[in-house]
Amino acid sequence: MSSPMDQRPVKSVYLHVGAPAAGTSFLPRALWANRRRLGDAGVCYPLAGPQEHFAAVMDLREMSWGGRREPDWDGAWDRVVQRIREWDGRAAVLSQGLLAGATEQQVARVVAALEPAEVHVVFATHDLGRQLILDWQEQLRHAHTVTFERFVDDLVARGIDAPEPFGEMFWGLHDPVRVLGTWASAVPKERIHVLTLPPPDGSPRVLWDRFRGLTGIGAAVCDIEGIPAGGPLSAVEAELLRRLNERIGPALRRDYERMVREHLTGYGPDGSGGAAGRTRMGLPARHNEWAAKRTRELAESLRASGYDVAGDLDELASAPDPGPFMLPGDVPEELIATASVGVVAHLLEELTLAHERIGLAHLQSEMAGVQENLRRLLEAAAAPSPPLQRAARRAAGKRNP
Repeated sequence: MSSPMDQRPVKSVYLHVGAPAAGTSFLPRALWANRRRLGDAGVCYPLAGPQEHFAAVMDLREMSWGGRREPDWDGAWDRVVQRIREWDGRAAVLSQGLLAGATEQQVARVVAALEPAEVHVVFATHDLGRQLILDWQEQLRHAHTVTFERFVDDLVARGIDAPEPFGEMFWGLHDPVRVLGTWASAVPKERIHVLTLPPPDGSPRVLWDRFRGLTGIGAAVCDIEGIPAGGPLSAVEAELLRRLNERIGPALRRDYERMVREHLTGYGPDGSGGAAGRTRMGLPARHNEWAAKRTRELAESLRASGYDVAGDLDELASAPDPGPFMLPGDVPEELIATASVGVVAHLLEELTLAHERIGLAHLQSEMAGVQENLRRLLEAAAAPSPPLQRAARRAAGKRNP
């Protein structure tokens, strides 16, 4: 006889596995911000904290990050899985771009852990030229200093055997045929979804609409207004950050990524005025033909695979001309200098605010001390002193024993 647990309808679990930098910063933020709305709509976002998806994948893949492992990573994957298994709604979603690098053994573990749920895999991607730009910029955000031209030259000439960590990190995570071939070892092809993305225009709306469409999230369920899109850096911002990495990367250590995210990007000459007028990046001209040809080959392989496509593979194979662009190595020194002034001005403003906050905290501490002293004085005033008590007793004809 089957138990009530066995009679639950089979839920669907949608794993957005990559590619890194193709929505892997926006989607987790949007899902976390809307987790209660999603729950009310029957969709589980199974995290107890906004960064737990990273801890879970580090645990699943038995990885370290920056040469270290955090104690709270241990068991994180099992905790996330348990929440999905206990959910009695129709679906669950999880987004983490490093799932793209899972091995066949790890993929098998994922699917087995989530059974009897139907696992779906979502892979979002731009054309290959755009992916190269986005991935290099992501490497900069993790303190690397390789120039863009060297980065692309090595990946084109040597493929996955390019110098560590770039060969494995790019081709192992961004090649949709390689990544989805691994996931297809345990997930039926009709449950593998390729989400194509046109060149970014500063809005995450296309990404969000296609993602929610294939996961069955209603158009009115979530509110994504005000959630940062995580768009690309301009050529000026990227080159400034690369140069700063050579000086500040070792000094900041574990605080590096937070400091870069909060203080070192978005404050240059074209980092504060939105997408209009920004100096966009493009590929070195010598690689344009190669990138277009390789992208067409990837699109044809995906077309022949039988995977579900959200969007249009032609968006990848016929990416439009990005218009005026600049290579980071060609950025004029005067633009670097102007961008540096913008960053310094921002840091000085933040330093002033920090001093004000410290001063206010010090004042609050002193006020707490004054309040404590006043409390003691009031208590003392309310309780007569021993001499006064003895005098009162004598006046009443009583002797002190």
